[in-house]
Amino acid sequence: MKKLLDPRWIFIVNTLPVLLLIFIGWSELHIIESFLSASELWLWKLFALSLIGLSGLSFAYATIQCVRKKHICIFYSAISLVIYAIYLYVYANYSDDFVPWNVPRWLFSGNIYLYVGTFLMPTLIHSLLCLVLILTPHTKRMKAWPNILAALFIPVLFYVFGILLAPLWTIVSSDGHHILISLMIIGITFFLFFLIRFLYILISDKTIRKEYELFWKIPVALLFPLLGLFLNSFVDDLFGDFSSYAFPILAVVNGVLICLPSFENRKVRLFVFFGRCATFLYTFYFFLVFLPFLPLSVFAILLIGTGFLMLTPLLLFIIHLDLIYEDFKYLRTLYRKSLLYPIMIVGFFILPIGVSLSYQYERSVLFETLEYLYSPDYTKEYDLNAGSVLKTLKVVDENKQSQFFYNSTPYLSSYFKWLVLDNLNLSFNKKQLIKNVFSYNESPDQETEELAKVGNAEISIIDIQHRSQYDKEKAAWVSWIDLSIENRLASLRNSEYITQIDLPDGCWISDYYLYVGDIKEMGILAEKKAATWVFSQIRNENRDPGMLHYLSGNKVDFRVFPFSTGEVRRTGIQFIHKDPVVINIDGHSVALGSDSGVEKTIGVESQVKNQIENEKREVVYVSSKEKQSLKTVSRKPYYHFIVDISHATSDKQRQNISDIKGLLNKNIISGQGARISYTGTYVKTKEMAEGWEEYLKSQYTEGGFFLDRAIKKILFESYTNPKDTYPIIVVVSDNIQKAIVYNDFADLKFTYPENDKFYGLNGERLSSYSLFEDVRSIVESGVTAFPECKVKVWPSIDKPLSYLPNDSLPSIVLNTKSKVLKSNLASIKEKNWESGLLIQGQWMLQALYPQTADEQWLPLVQNSFKSRILTPLTAYIVVENEAQKEMLKKKQEEALSGNRSLDLNDDTQRMSEPSLFVMLFLLGLLYLFYKRRMRKSKL
Repeated sequence: MKKLLDPRWIFIVNTLPVLLLIFIGWSELHIIESFLSASELWLWKLFALSLIGLSGLSFAYATIQCVRKKHICIFYSAISLVIYAIYLYVYANYSDDFVPWNVPRWLFSGNIYLYVGTFLMPTLIHSLLCLVLILTPHTKRMKAWPNILAALFIPVLFYVFGILLAPLWTIVSSDGHHILISLMIIGITFFLFFLIRFLYILISDKTIRKEYELFWKIPVALLFPLLGLFLNSFVDDLFGDFSSYAFPILAVVNGVLICLPSFENRKVRLFVFFGRCATFLYTFYFFLVFLPFLPLSVFAILLIGTGFLMLTPLLLFIIHLDLIYEDFKYLRTLYRKSLLYPIMIVGFFILPIGVSLSYQYERSVLFETLEYLYSPDYTKEYDLNAGSVLKTLKVVDENKQSQFFYNSTPYLSSYFKWLVLDNLNLSFNKKQLIKNVFSYNESPDQETEELAKVGNAEISIIDIQHRSQYDKEKAAWVSWIDLSIENRLASLRNSEYITQIDLPDGCWISDYYLYVGDIKEMGILAEKKAATWVFSQIRNENRDPGMLHYLSGNKVDFRVFPFSTGEVRRTGIQFIHKDPVVINIDGHSVALGSDSGVEKTIGVESQVKNQIENEKREVVYVSSKEKQSLKTVSRKPYYHFIVDISHATSDKQRQNISDIKGLLNKNIISGQGARISYTGTYVKTKEMAEGWEEYLKSQYTEGGFFLDRAIKKILFESYTNPKDTYPIIVVVSDNIQKAIVYNDFADLKFTYPENDKFYGLNGERLSSYSLFEDVRSIVESGVTAFPECKVKVWPSIDKPLSYLPNDSLPSIVLNTKSKVLKSNLASIKEKNWESGLLIQGQWMLQALYPQTADEQWLPLVQNSFKSRILTPLTAYIVVENEAQKEMLKKKQEEALSGNRSLDLNDDTQRMSEPSLFVMLFLLGLLYLFYKRRMRKSKL
């Protein structure tokens, strides 16, 4: 233990933690700085500079002692202990002044008040250990028992003071409080000093060590750790989630290794040395976890009787460290240091490597699962191990759960989050989706929107203005719609305006503003997950956010919050479009652009240009006029059945066979060329002519009914292999409500030009459903015939490359067989219609080939930022101050640096150190104990 007097320890226990603390403090201050007054900002700087000065002096002292090759002296140890204790006490007194009440709590970490104590505690403990070593130079001449008596005397003194003296001491000033707390700090310091000194003398006495070591090793190294784990689970994981079997197993292994005697056999001793090195980080881990609680251990002993368990990690840490040192000192007489050092280093790294490999496996399973769900290759057959997927989901869930004092497993959960989740999160909806796909739930929880889709009817548009200008350079219209929105209901306060806007193809949003008070704030184009997260947080604080983002297809969600009684708020949206369009907003139809002179010029120029260049373009805009000139054809329909083979249908396949035969016998359309997709967790598609009845009977029912995947595969195959036929999708299931569908299929609307219907078959009843809106609601029950549908063929009937809806609306065509549409960021121009068309084509390809999205979504987001054009991956948001903008930027960086299928955190806690509530809880117990004694003394 005398190695702790090496001044290089100061760099580890003081310099590094203070540097980390300064970095964390700066990042916190950078976010909330705009909220702070001059005096509050000065307070931050004063404490930061004071800490930097103190740490600088410690660094200088350590450097000088290293150069002089001297140990740490008693004066430094005592001064360091006193000065840093005073610093912590003064900081605690001023902690309420660091963050004013008007700072929204989501802008900073919930544990900001504990950072200083957490990172300075190693300095205090190290100084205390140095004092023990310096003041105990000759352990052989000293007895251990007076120190343990002195240590036990302090809790007794506190107890006596609480019963007899506290009722007689009436504190009438704040100075009295300071005196009382100072005495408590001094008492705790002496308690720890004598306790550590007792243990140091004990382990240094070779006679006691050999004869009685099991009497104190077994309780401290084996019984107390197991008892602590049991009590922690008994009180609902009070100090963290240690429910994993690894913790008690390691506790037993570690305890046995510590209790083993000092073998004379060199090979056995070397093996034990390696084992103790391998489990040392387990001991060190719990030492770190309970380090912030050491000052409270005295009160815990008085109040709940088991507070001595809080001291076990400290005692075990000292014992374990001493055993490794003694083993090394003995073995270096038998082996070369060049052998011992590698063995020791490998031992220290075994647990971190084991944990990392375990987490890496969980990461690979999770990412394979997310790939299957959100980035699938529709031509690829998947076969994931459902047991491994659900086990990994359980591990993710355990590391997400919020415990009373800690968030999940202290420190390890933060490491898990960094390594497995890229410091992001897996939302509740996605967890439910994984459960529903890979294990059947009788009543699966469907995905829910984070934000409501419907606003209050009493908040409505009272004035709408618009203006359009044709930009010859961009060859497109630039239009503004300006809105005045009023809360008409006097009793309605802090309500939200919500509406949806359906954009026609070839029309995009390129700017947005919202008045916050009398200030016109322009919208910030941000990554969608980051913008949604920030909007939700601001909304909870009743601030003034506004947001525009895509829901699905061309449907844009538009919301403004809040509205107080009778308030009128002004906002506006800019559109960029090739042709004149009509925009419907909350029941108001607004015509943008003109059909006069400019439009005719556009028409002539476009026709000439398109005739020459369209077939060379990878993304083609077909105007409504151009569409009318295309040939109209009728494609032949064929059945494509989707049969439910989920876990719930194990006894229903005979009925499904009967239902399919019954529909085929009705001859609504020919059964020739019919196909069938057997759908559970996975989708297997076969021709019905290939013995479909026997194949269906032989299918193993598993998981949930993944209808979303089955329909998307059908749409994908139909679009990528254009023929003169199209599928009539018939879902064979007794309850489509149990089917797993993300949202709707509007993003793939361009793949199914005939109509927007699919059908459900249950018994003899055939019902229609919408592909593009509210897919679980029946549109028509008792269908007896399918509508005859015609489509436009592009570019010609002789060379059909794509089929378009037979309507008067423009369409966008993907004129490429490539899965990726490459673009040079330099070629993307701000608010340029051609850039918007290219970006739209990139999004359509990502919807069609989602396996490319993991690599291509970031370039698409960058293109959106460069062009200022809203896409399904971005959102326009208005925030009201610089702090919110900084947080938006921070969250956007988090989202863009991680896996696109993961989500931002539900909470704002960024570290895994103890919650403020742990201190409040234990101090609250002390207060209740004090009050109870006061009442008894009065009686």
